[in-house]
Amino acid sequence: MNIPLTRSEFEHRLHLLENHSKTGRLMLVEGVSGESLLKVRRLPNGRIDFLSVDETARLQANMMEWVKSIPMPNMPNMPNDEGTP
Repeated sequence: MNIPLTRSEFEHRLHLLENHSKTGRLMLVEGVSGESLLKVRRLPNGRIDFLSVDETARLQANMMEWVKSIPMPNMPNMPNDEGTP
């Protein structure tokens, strides 16, 4: 997993995580709370307050970026909803 090297890269990941959360595309496994994501604050200038980002939010943002880089396996033709391939 590549880690962000700059503040802007890390903020970008947190903004993507926020966007996924607001659009309903963020799925958490059972037993994982999204509470830490709700605790992330913004500074008056609109930047992320890194003191409010805990380990869970940081790992979630980095993991979401890492998962995008995993190549999808070749799947055999799967039938669609109507039962035709």
